[in-house]
Amino acid sequence: MIGQRVLLRHPCIADRDEFVELRVSSREHLERWEPIPPSGLDLYSNEAFDRELETHNTPESQRWLVCMKDTGAIAGRIALGNIERGPFQNGRFGYWIGSKYARQGLMSEALSLTVAHAFAPSDEGGLGLHRVCANIMPSNGASRRVLEKVGFVQEGFSEKYLQIQGVWEDHERWGMTAEVNL
Repeated sequence: MIGQRVLLRHPCIADRDEFVELRVSSREHLERWEPIPPSGLDLYSNEAFDRELETHNTPESQRWLVCMKDTGAIAGRIALGNIERGPFQNGRFGYWIGSKYARQGLMSEALSLTVAHAFAPSDEGGLGLHRVCANIMPSNGASRRVLEKVGFVQEGFSEKYLQIQGVWEDHERWGMTAEVNL
């Protein structure tokens, strides 16, 4: 997927060092928003990149690197997980941007591209989903602005929804259907 300033692609083994370096250099920027996996996996490690490779293109999960169109540098990552088929046709987005790429509108552009791909019919190379959603902490104003720019609407609020860094945090629920994206 190619936009004005970003391109999205699945990760490959050659991305390991750059991906891990971006995560490590952005740790202070990202850590306050990220859950600690039950396995105890260090999200800033080579093993975390291995998980990206294992789950980048499965029926239940898609992961794309957000890369700068002009240089190819990795700027972040978007995941569409918990993809459910049948009568639901839904997926849940998660995303992050490296600290040196933050507040430039790159994630809004990248999320717009992935939403279009999620809703595009499968016979046209898309995922053929009907609905996508994202959950964010109320204090994450930057993420809220991304969702609003792309056209998501706030659908609700969940108390103590997800454990972030050992604390059960409230989250806002945001969603969009294919009809809105037409």
